[in-house]
Amino acid sequence: MVAELVAEAGIVAEPEEPPAQPWNPLARWVFRYAFVVIGVGMAGVLVFHAVFRSLGVAQASVLEAAKWTSLHPLTDWMGEHVFDTRVDWSPTGSGDTAANWVAQFTLLVVAVPVTVVWSILDRRRLNYARLYSWFRLTLRFALLSAMLLYGMAKLLPSQMAFALARLIEPFGDMSPMSVLWTSTASSEPYEIALGAAEVLAGLLLILPFTAGLGSILAVLVTLQVFLLNLTFDVPVKLFSFQLLVYALVLAAPDVARIVRALVGRAVPVRRPEGLVTTRRAGRILLAGQLILGVWLLGTIVAEGYDAWSTYGNGRPHSPLYGIWNVTEYTVPGQDAPADRLRRIVFDLEEAVTAQQMDDSLHDFPVQIDTDHRTITITKDMAHVWRVATLTYQQPDPDHLTLDGQFAGHPVHMTLTRIPLDRFPVVSRGFHWIQPNVYLR
Repeated sequence: MVAELVAEAGIVAEPEEPPAQPWNPLARWVFRYAFVVIGVGMAGVLVFHAVFRSLGVAQASVLEAAKWTSLHPLTDWMGEHVFDTRVDWSPTGSGDTAANWVAQFTLLVVAVPVTVVWSILDRRRLNYARLYSWFRLTLRFALLSAMLLYGMAKLLPSQMAFALARLIEPFGDMSPMSVLWTSTASSEPYEIALGAAEVLAGLLLILPFTAGLGSILAVLVTLQVFLLNLTFDVPVKLFSFQLLVYALVLAAPDVARIVRALVGRAVPVRRPEGLVTTRRAGRILLAGQLILGVWLLGTIVAEGYDAWSTYGNGRPHSPLYGIWNVTEYTVPGQDAPADRLRRIVFDLEEAVTAQQMDDSLHDFPVQIDTDHRTITITKDMAHVWRVATLTYQQPDPDHLTLDGQFAGHPVHMTLTRIPLDRFPVVSRGFHWIQPNVYLR
C-alpha cells in the first residue's frame, strides 16, 4: 500500500522512465538563477524560519536569524552606498520596510555571480530535472507553512479582531488598511471562510498527490491577498507577491493540463518528478513530508489558539466592557475644557481608548482593580507614567461615575453606556428576505 502511494505521489523515478531531455542553455541559466533567488534565498529561508519558530525558539533569536538570512552586512552596505539610506532592522510589524526591499535587491544582485560560478563549474550538466523537483518541494513547504499560519489567524480570528473603538471612529479618519481590517472583522463568518480556504490549501500541499489541487487553490487565495494588499496599502506586498509566485510555479503544470482538457486535447499521464531513485527512499521522503506537515500544522494551531485567546476574538474583555458616552465632565472651579473627553471605550483588559470632542481616538494602557474600584491610566505598559488615577462607581450596568485626577487636574465624570445594538453593523444581522435595499 505504501509503495503504491509512493508511486502515485510521483517521488520515485521509475527505472523504465526515459532519461530527461537536455534543457536549452538559456533555460539552464534561468533555472540556476531562480534556484538561488527563489529556492534558497526566499522559499528556503521561509521554511527554515517556519521550522525555527515551530521549535519554540525565542522571538529575539528568530529575528536575529532573519537578519542574517537577509544578508545583513552586505544589505547594510547596499542601503548606505546604493540607496543612500540607513537600513533599520528593528521589527515594526511591516513586511515592506526599507530593510526588506534592500534585502531583496541585495539577494537579486548576489545571485548573479553565484549563478555565473555555478554555470561555469557545472557547464557539462544537460538538465536539472531532479533538482527542479526538489526546488518545487521547497516551494511547496514554504507556501504551505504560510497558508497554514495566515489561514489559522483567520480561522481562529485574531488577524482581524473585532474592536469596539472602530464603531465610533469616523470612516474618513481610517486608513485604507483600517477599512479592510474593520470590514473583514465585522463579519466573523467571512473571516473564518477566508481562513478555511487558506488552511485547506495548506493541508492539500502537505502530500504530493494532493499538492496539485492545493497549489491551484493557493493561486486563487494568494492572488486575492496580493490584490488587497496593493489596493488597501497593506504592508505585506513584497511577501504576498512571493507567495503568489510560489503558487504559480507549483500550479503551472496542472493548469496547463486543465487547459488542454478544456480545449479537448489529450492529457498525458503525469510523469513522476523523480525526487529519489529507490522505493525505500521514496517511502522515507513521503513519511518525512507527512511528519513535517503535521508538525507545522500542530504548532501553528497551538500558536493560532494562543493568539485567538490572547488578543483575538476569544480574548478576555475589560470588566467595564462597552462604549461609554461622557454625559458630564466637570473640573472643580473651572469650566469644562474644550478638549474634554467625549467617549471612553473599554475593550481589552489592558487598554482603554479615549475619544475627544474632535472625534480623535487615543489608546492608553490601563489597570482596573475591581476589588478597590480603581482605574489607573498610564502612558507605558510598566504603568510608571500616569495619566489618570480614578475611582469608579457603577450604580447599574449602564451608568458609571469616575472621580479622581486626570491630566493633573481633579475631575468628575458621569458615563452612560451606548447599547451596541444601536450600531447597524452589529445589530443588522442576516436576512433571506429584504423588502428594500438597506444602505444606511
